[in-house]
Amino acid sequence: MSRAAVIIAAVICAAPAHAETAYFATIPDVPIAPGLRDAGDNWEFSDARARVIGASARGQAQAEQVRAFYQTALPPLGWAISVGGGGENEAIYLRGREQLSLSFHLRGEELLLQAIVFVGSAPRD
Repeated sequence: MSRAAVIIAAVICAAPAHAETAYFATIPDVPIAPGLRDAGDNWEFSDARARVIGASARGQAQAEQVRAFYQTALPPLGWAISVGGGGENEAIYLRGREQLSLSFHLRGEELLLQAIVFVGSAPRD
């Protein structure tokens, strides 16, 4: 097989592996679930005690599939689901002094995902 054919075959085989995961602009270590796109309405608040960061994504996706995506994608990033946290339309994850709240809202045919990260400051002696 020619060298060019080997290179072309390698590129074709590697293409699916390079499907990139999107992340929220203001929460760069939280991925956006497939089928959703960053809504661009990001915000941030901080003071001496805490920092709160919000973002949302929307798109044609099922809430159950999005919830399942985060149950799989977040633990390798250090997030653990909070026992008893959240409800039918919310999931709470914890990582150190951080809390991630994911809420799911159906707006007509579109799913709206709101992500809010609360970061507490270190306790003072």
